[in-house]
Amino acid sequence: MMIKNTTSVGGVEPAASKPQTEATAPRRQADRVSTANAEQAAALARAVQSDIGVSHSARLAQIEGAIRTGSYAPSASELADRLVSAAEIDARLQAMLGG
Repeated sequence: MMIKNTTSVGGVEPAASKPQTEATAPRRQADRVSTANAEQAAALARAVQSDIGVSHSARLAQIEGAIRTGSYAPSASELADRLVSAAEIDARLQAMLGG
């Protein structure tokens, strides 16, 4: 390949800037806080609590007793179902909170 034209490229002139007026200046929006999804989050929390049924501390005591007696045998499918359910709840909360 042979280059025939070797003239240099000149500089680029900046565009003339217009002075900003109140009408053309970018406007900053004020920060806002919304509680619009608070009732949805509360309803989801109530649903989760009702799904649990047994209080958390009572369930832990039950599991601890089963471990001490050697009768604790968790179901792999039940454990997997609970992990998936917890992930779905987390995803819903993240979606509601904009995260």
